[in-house]
Amino acid sequence: SNHHAIGLLVIDEIQHLSVNKSGGAEKMLNFFVTLVNTVGLPVVMVGTPKARFIFEGDLRSARRGAGFGSVFWEQMTQDPNIILADGKIYKSEWNMFTDNLWKYQWLKKADVILPDDVRNRWYDLSQGILDIVVKLFVLAQLKAIDSGIERITVKLLQTTYDEDLRPIHPMIEALQSGRSDKIAEFSDLVVPDIDKKLLQLQSKLHQKKSEFDEVSEYQGCELSIRLHRMLVDMGKDSPVLVPTVKKAVSELPEASMPELMSIILEWSKEVKVGNSNLKDDSQTIDRTKKSNYIKPKDWHTLDSEDLRYQFTQKEKDHSFYEHLKDSTSLIFDINDWLPKVS
Repeated sequence: SNHHAIGLLVIDEIQHLSVNKSGGAEKMLNFFVTLVNTVGLPVVMVGTPKARFIFEGDLRSARRGAGFGSVFWEQMTQDPNIILADGKIYKSEWNMFTDNLWKYQWLKKADVILPDDVRNRWYDLSQGILDIVVKLFVLAQLKAIDSGIERITVKLLQTTYDEDLRPIHPMIEALQSGRSDKIAEFSDLVVPDIDKKLLQLQSKLHQKKSEFDEVSEYQGCELSIRLHRMLVDMGKDSPVLVPTVKKAVSELPEASMPELMSIILEWSKEVKVGNSNLKDDSQTIDRTKKSNYIKPKDWHTLDSEDLRYQFTQKEKDHSFYEHLKDSTSLIFDINDWLPKVS
C-alpha cells in the first residue's frame, strides 16, 4: 500500500459474497480483517440491500463486516421544506437535490424554476431512488430534444417512464404500494438496457444535428432555410437541394417565396439523382400559402402559453378545461374577484 500510495480500499458489489457456499462469506470477511490488521489499510465495503446479511448476521460476522459502523442508504423521502418562525426556509433533501439537478438542462424552453407538478410526478415515478431520479431526468431531456418539445413536463416524464423504464415498473409499483412484503421481493433495482436506450436517443439526436449542419450551409439566410425545410417536408430532399436553393435565392433576390419554390422545383426536374427524378408539383404554390399553418402533431413544440401546446399536455381522461384550470393560470376564476361574505 505504501509503494502504490493507497489510502483506502473500496470493495464494491459486496453482495455477491455467496452465503450458500460453505463458509464463503465468512472466509472473505476474515481475509478483509486480516488485510486491515496486516497492512493497516482501511477497507470500505459497498453493496446493495442483499449485502445486509454481512452486517446483520451473527455478532462475529457483523463485527467483522461493520468495523467502525455501517450505513444503510435508503431512497430520499418526499418531505416538505421546513419554515421557521423568522421566515427562514430549510429545504428538504428531495427539494434541494431536484432544485440543483434541475439547473443542468440543455433545453431551449426549460422552466427556470422546477414546477411543483413536475417535481411531484418525478418523485412518484422514481420513488426517490437517486439512480432512477437521474436516469429519468437524462432520458426525459433526450426525448424533449428529439421530439422538439424542448422542455420537461409531467406528460413527458410519464411517457419516458412508460416507454424507456418499463423493466423497473414492478419495483417502482412495489415501492409506491408501501407494502413491505412486495418491496422485499426486489432487493436490487437494476435497469436493463438503459445504456442502449441512451445510445439510441443520442444517435437520433446526432442525425438531427447532421440535418442542422446541412441547413447551416445557408449561413443564417432565413429565406433559404425556410425554402429548404418546406421542400424536405414535401419529399423533395436530394443531394442537389442545397446548391439549387442557394442558386435561386442568389440569382433572384426580388422573387417571392411561391415564385422561388416553383423555380427550384423546375430546376430540380432537370437533375436526375440515381434512379430518381424530382417531378413538378402543381400544388406547390397552394402549399406555400399555408406555410404558417402548424400541424397538430407539432403543437407540442409551441410556447407554454399557447393553447395548442397546452392541449397536448392534458391527461387523456381529463377535459381541456380541467387541465387549464388545474395546471395553468389561464382560466379566470371570478370567485377571486367577488367580495367574500363573512
